[in-house]
Amino acid sequence: MELLKKEAPELQELMDDFKEKLQEVIDRLHPLLKMVRSGIIPPGKGATYVETKFQLYLNYCVNISFYLVLKAGHTPNVRSHPVINRLVQYRNLINELEPLDQQLEPEVSFLLQPSEEGAGEARPGGVGAQKARRKQMEKQKPADTQTNTDGVAQEKTSKTQQTLKSAKLKKEEDTVAEDNPTGDQMEEEEEDGKRAITYEISKNKGLTPKRKKEERNPRVKLRKKFRKAKIRRKGQVREPRTELKRYDGEFSGIKAGVKKSTRLIT
Repeated sequence: MELLKKEAPELQELMDDFKEKLQEVIDRLHPLLKMVRSGIIPPGKGATYVETKFQLYLNYCVNISFYLVLKAGHTPNVRSHPVINRLVQYRNLINELEPLDQQLEPEVSFLLQPSEEGAGEARPGGVGAQKARRKQMEKQKPADTQTNTDGVAQEKTSKTQQTLKSAKLKKEEDTVAEDNPTGDQMEEEEEDGKRAITYEISKNKGLTPKRKKEERNPRVKLRKKFRKAKIRRKGQVREPRTELKRYDGEFSGIKAGVKKSTRLIT
């Protein structure tokens, strides 16, 4: 046991956290989620808070389970595995939700306790108890307090949902990259559902001959062509020069083997 604590000091803490979060999912979040699905908790910011926290805790427990599987299989370099970063990310999200959890604790406790009005008519989870809870929820808080609570809840839940979505997308990208090394050439999905092609796909012209770089740009190609033609022209026809001083020979010398005379046809 001492050796295990020395090799993985975070193991015991993760196991305790796993038991605590899983018990909270079973005892509190799952009943609240049932109330959301059945309509006892009306659609809105409160329902979004319940669904977001339920999904966050489940993802956290799943990643802890995967970490325990890696440790049980004696996987080397577990500390550098991506699941560690994911656990830290989920833990930070849970810590960010703690102020909101404390603020909504009275309402959550009220929803989870059996209703006094409906206790004689039906079971705590029966139809009578559900109606009584719904009536008491409508009478419970004034509008201004509810507005403030909803504002804080919306801000926290929206931030958590956005982080969860980005984490899910990153996880999917990592999975695709592991399964397919050429994943960069695949089509990427946009927000509106359409997929944009990649650079490799747009440049896929089939079996085409290899061309030089200047062939892609006609303007540059013609510019270089004109420059070379001017050089050839200088060798064919000498440019006229104004005689500013007495002629004293050619600057570049005279080549004996070059003939530039014009043949006369008789």
